[in-house]
Amino acid sequence: MIPLPPISLVTAPSKARVRTLATVGATVAPGDVVAVLDAPRGPVSLRAGVHGRVGGRLATTDQMVADGDGVVWIQR
Repeated sequence: MIPLPPISLVTAPSKARVRTLATVGATVAPGDVVAVLDAPRGPVSLRAGVHGRVGGRLATTDQMVADGDGVVWIQR
């Protein structure tokens, strides 16, 4: 079995277009904004749920994401 690092996945709550993403390697705390999406009802801020570093992006700026799609992952 391959050990996986402890991560937290930040997902899109609904269909939207990615406006901004946090920088990979940035240190985040719970509540910090890690992405902003343009949803039909207006901008939605995605926030970190844990302390850690932004480990990677799973989407790009201007990309459309669906409900439940991963946007950013945080390494704890």
